[in-house]
Amino acid sequence: MIYTLENYILFALIYSSVKEGRFPSQEYDSDILVEVFKTSIIDKENIFEASENKKLEMINKSAKILQNRNSRINIEKRIENMKSLFIETDKLNILAKKIPLEMELLEKNNMKTIVYEDEKYPKYLKELKDPPFIIFYKGYFPSDRELEKSLAIIGTRNPEEKYGREVARRVGKALLDKGWWNISGLALGCDEYGHKGSIGATGAILAQGLATPVFPKENTELANEILDNQGFLMSELPPSIKPNSIFFVLRDRLQSGLTRGIFVVETSCKSGTLHTVKYALEQNRKAFIWNPLLVKDLQNENEVQGNIGLLDRTGKKYEFNVTIPKTLKQNTIAINNNKHLIEYLQQIESEIKFEKEEKNREEFLQNKLF
Repeated sequence: MIYTLENYILFALIYSSVKEGRFPSQEYDSDILVEVFKTSIIDKENIFEASENKKLEMINKSAKILQNRNSRINIEKRIENMKSLFIETDKLNILAKKIPLEMELLEKNNMKTIVYEDEKYPKYLKELKDPPFIIFYKGYFPSDRELEKSLAIIGTRNPEEKYGREVARRVGKALLDKGWWNISGLALGCDEYGHKGSIGATGAILAQGLATPVFPKENTELANEILDNQGFLMSELPPSIKPNSIFFVLRDRLQSGLTRGIFVVETSCKSGTLHTVKYALEQNRKAFIWNPLLVKDLQNENEVQGNIGLLDRTGKKYEFNVTIPKTLKQNTIAINNNKHLIEYLQQIESEIKFEKEEKNREEFLQNKLF
């Protein structure tokens, strides 16, 4: 491997460095940081040990990739951001001093890791434009084969009691009964009840280091129950890192990214859930949305207006807090009930089977020819 575990922890420390303020932001632009890392992997060059000229070469190469992807970004700012980190190195050395503490917390808290270069690193995460450098986890982490059958049950933290909680719990139970994983975020509300329904095949991706007290504290017992029943807790952040608002948005991309897709139970038009919906659609994952229009009691409930807007095909404008282009929104899938969802799951299972048969066929032909 090009990088050591200590190197990977350093990347995670860089990634999790935050500029505090009214709207916290990452100290180092993660888009170019990830590209620099990927470039170093391709070039087989450890950037922490490379010469200054090689570092500059990798930074400029990464900047060009980003600019080709999005010409509107401030690329000069990002280049200077990386130079201040990898060329001047004072800030890097300060962060490096934290590595022994993180290593100690790993051992004390019985945490395990999967790094980007590890063959066990999830293939779905590797497909992302911004994959985690390292995964920290507790419990049983599912294999790629198991993750082929996984969804994220998500939604508002304030589901109305009569329908939202029960829909989340029943969908969780349906996934469990079908041999599917539910990988969500341990948030109060829809996430929470989805986890409760799927105990035995559920995991949570947290927006904090796993050596810090579980947030929200109300779900501490649920987190322990997940771990006690062959589930897992996971984070891309070093063990000591406390929750921060920016980490929740960053975490959302992993809920959709690690799975086949998402199931939205209930969401308003001003919910963090919509971040995950957008990520799922951009990542070409399934975006299943529970259809509340079949329930008269819910027509005017604030907590389902996001569902209605995501499924609307009339062109009506909805005041979402997240901009989701029409071309993406049209790919959302309305789900009326569990039977309807299971039909889609069976379709996905058939696709998985077909993909494997095609792969086996190609391998057979290659072996026969060569």
